[in-house]
Amino acid sequence: MQKRFLLVAANIFILLLAGCGYKLINPSQKTVYVEPFSNFTIQPEIDLYLVKNLKKTLAQSVGFMVVSNKKDADIIIRGMIHKFIRNPEFIAGSDNLIMASYRIKVIVEIEKENQTRQKEIEQTYFLELSEKLNTQQLLEIISNRISQDIYLKLIEENEK
Repeated sequence: MQKRFLLVAANIFILLLAGCGYKLINPSQKTVYVEPFSNFTIQPEIDLYLVKNLKKTLAQSVGFMVVSNKKDADIIIRGMIHKFIRNPEFIAGSDNLIMASYRIKVIVEIEKENQTRQKEIEQTYFLELSEKLNTQQLLEIISNRISQDIYLKLIEENEK
């Protein structure tokens, strides 16, 4: 009877923790260090936004934990932004740009167990624009989308 009560109490405790946003530690979790990215485009600060959002994406994901020391990392990520091209897609009658596409090319290096593999992400991202959207918000949105693509490449690489 007491064992059953303890089992029920433990399950309720775990459900309460899950509802509060706590995560149980996964022993198979990989530690990741993200180095600053190089920016070879004329778009200033895209590298800063990308690194910030990549760390945020990894920190919120299952299976990876961002570390601040390179020596503590199972995986090291570095990258180079080679292309950032904006093209108007839809212009309203008043010559206001309403939608634009952003052609972006990023080379990501994933170092794991002393082996480095390069992954190329060349993608077009479409974005609705508004008068209230400033450059910082635009870079935030685009870098967040690129971060998601890098995360998917990292999952592919981690499964090997």
